[in-house]
Amino acid sequence: MLASTAYNESVSVRRDYATAQPRSTNWPAAGECGHAVQFYETDGHLLDLLVRFVGTALVSGDGALVIATQAHRDGLDKRLRANGLDITVPRQQGRCIGLDAAATLEKISSNGAIDAQLFQETVGGLIGDIDKACGPGERPRVVAFGEMVALLWAQGRVASAIQLEQHWNDLAARHQFSMCCGYPMQSFGNSHAASFMKICAQHSRVFTPARWHPLPPVAASH
Repeated sequence: MLASTAYNESVSVRRDYATAQPRSTNWPAAGECGHAVQFYETDGHLLDLLVRFVGTALVSGDGALVIATQAHRDGLDKRLRANGLDITVPRQQGRCIGLDAAATLEKISSNGAIDAQLFQETVGGLIGDIDKACGPGERPRVVAFGEMVALLWAQGRVASAIQLEQHWNDLAARHQFSMCCGYPMQSFGNSHAASFMKICAQHSRVFTPARWHPLPPVAASH
């Protein structure tokens, strides 16, 4: 169901951008248990979306897990503070956890490969901790953002990136959270059409920049 939905979404994405039409971006539209992907052109665009995603959750008393590069974590903190949110409070409460993407990737790897059990224990444990920190009562909403997959892609480890996306989907069967991954659009070229579609197929929603040069049809890739 997930793969077919994402496949249709990715085909729709290609059709939309072939005519250079802007596409609205709303990460929460992926749902409380959704797994979205954001392809972005600039760090500023990504941070604008991330601030809205994380900030809305924290202000509402919910939780957030951010596994990102140092630059993006710093940028998120700066923008949240600029919007009047003291990030130290939810952190002290345990509702907000930020981790370095490269360090976390190393922690969930064994012998140079992604380890499913280590991922479940590490990332699953953190989501469980955030869930508990949000307190009793109505089930809190936990949002998560990750770019470990983008690091794997940048290293040319395409199969590992897709595998990690699958682990996020498996984790969603055990924990309730709304997830969005981020990939810089410049990492994808004409030779990546088939891999691009495989990445899209792991997600329930696909978001792309308002305008970009569309990849060729998958049938044209080798």
